[in-house]
Amino acid sequence: MKAVTLLMCLAFAVALEAKPYGQIGDFTSSPYEHIINEIDQPFVVPSIAGLITLPNEGEPLSGVLFEIQGPSTDRKIRRCKTDDHGRFKLGRVPEGTYRFKATLSGFQSEMGTIIVSKKAPKTSEIRITMPVGV
Repeated sequence: MKAVTLLMCLAFAVALEAKPYGQIGDFTSSPYEHIINEIDQPFVVPSIAGLITLPNEGEPLSGVLFEIQGPSTDRKIRRCKTDDHGRFKLGRVPEGTYRFKATLSGFQSEMGTIIVSKKAPKTSEIRITMPVGV
């Protein structure tokens, strides 16, 4: 009986084993990251550029780590940070479907999908709001 209990405890501990510090999948994680929101609707844009703000005031957030992975199943990660005006840009990103993650300590992270397409309106850009974390 003790052996069965011990095996069950070990199995439970292995099941709870966290991913290595600093990673959510292949994306970077903040040590204080507790909430990750998934944006359901994909962004369809001609290039990877946009704005990250607070939800209500629209105040720009600087220093947000913005990462993309792709296209499709390619696991390559590209990164940039928002400037003082909350703007970010990654140059020379080929057409395709990408996963993204926006992370800043003290804020809820945002994840979703971006479709880079030459057919997207030229004025389309990525706009993300990041609520304060819990």
